Order: sequence, then C-alpha cells, then structure tokens
Amino acid sequence: MRVLRLGTSNDDAGGVPVEARAWKVAERLLAESAGEPVETVLKRAWPNAAFPALVRQWLDEYQPEMVVLQVNNFWYGYESTPLWFERRFGRTGVRLSRLGLRVGKSPRFADNRWAQFLNRRLLAVLPGATYFTVPQVAETVEAAMRGILAREGVVLLVRGNENWTTFPMASRRFNRRNAERNAAMSAAMRGVCARLRVPYAERAALDRDELKPTLTAAGWHNSAEGERLTGEFDGQAMADAWKVAQPHG
Repeated sequence: MRVLRLGTSNDDAGGVPVEARAWKVAERLLAESAGEPVETVLKRAWPNAAFPALVRQWLDEYQPEMVVLQVNNFWYGYESTPLWFERRFGRTGVRLSRLGLRVGKSPRFADNRWAQFLNRRLLAVLPGATYFTVPQVAETVEAAMRGILAREGVVLLVRGNENWTTFPMASRRFNRRNAERNAAMSAAMRGVCARLRVPYAERAALDRDELKPTLTAAGWHNSAEGERLTGEFDGQAMADAWKVAQPHG
C-alpha cells in the first residue's frame, strides 16, 4: 500500500532518526493492521491557489491508495512581522517578507531555542500577520479534498491541526490569538469533513506540562517522544480509516 502524506516540517526536521519519525511509526501500525507492506511518500503543502492542482499532480504521479492530509498551524497561526510590513507597505516590504518566510522555515532558526524566544517575545511588541486566514485554509483544503475524493479507490484521512493550550515562550496575547485560531480551524475542518463524509482525526489539546516532553528545547519541532506519540495516534487513525473504507468494513 502506498500512502501520500501531506505533512508538516516534523516529518523531516530536527535530529530524530528516520525509523523513530511519526510517519514511520504510523506506517508500521498501518501495515500491521492492513496485513500488507506500506510505503509512505512525504510531501509538504502550502495552501495557496495552486495547492489543489498540485495534489492532483501528486495523485497522478504516485498513485496512492491512501492520502493523509494534515492541517498545519504554521499556515494560519504563525505570525510574521516582515509579512505585516509587506501588506502594509506593498512592494517595499516584499523582500523582507520573503526573507522572513525563509528564516521561519529554516531548521537552524526553528530548532534554536534563543532564536525562537526572541521571535516570540518580539511579537508581544511588534505587529505581525499570518500567511493565511482560517477561512482561506479551509476553502483551499476542501478544494484539494474534493480532488482526492474524485479518485476512485483512494482513502482520505484529514489530520487536524495540533492544539497547544500554551505556545512555549510566547506572550499571553499570542496564546489567546492562537487558541482562537486553532478552535476556529478545528470547527471549520470538522464541518468540511462532515459534509464530505471524510474521517477527521485531531489529538486532544496539550497543556504546558503535557507538551514539554513532546518538543525539543526550541519548542517548535517534536522530540523523539513527541514523534512516538504522534505516530501512534496517526497510525491508529489511518488503520481505522482504511478498515472502514474496505468493502467488508
């Protein structure tokens, strides 16, 4: 069985060995449940207008039997000061915004505790903007989902956004904003999945104490323990979705 996983930076960032990654843990659990070998194709997504067509291209190229599409908090929750300047000042801020996006996605930045601390505290005093709004993400993801569902025999699972009650090293104001966005995103995607009759899986919200051992010191990517827990959750959700989709399910 081939799985197309539209995941997050946790799938390849940081120092966790490949065999301990969440997608490998999930792969093994699905293989055990389905009784056949599983191969995972990893892809990352950006929910712009090109996303639905890109997903269709990947379906043609890889011919997966299952697609796992994860909603990423970075899309609608990450606040960027350079992006705010671009939207405020137009072309003058474009270079700064592009640089900010490259830095924000850079493992060197994402996995550096002090860089993350400085960035999150600066957002307490400087303006910031998100790359997409919750409605924009929901609309684009739904369009991609419809393209997947049009392919006969492909099982789709939507993996909901991660929900942290307190973002590490961030201000109370940011955490309030982030919690509101996460709740809105979850509600929007649950609604989309209910309409399209697609299984939706979202982990329960983690509080500060529960979250700490699941992240690296920078508070951005998963630790080995975080990957294990995520993989076990994903693997069970994938196995359940696969079983229900079978004729005898």
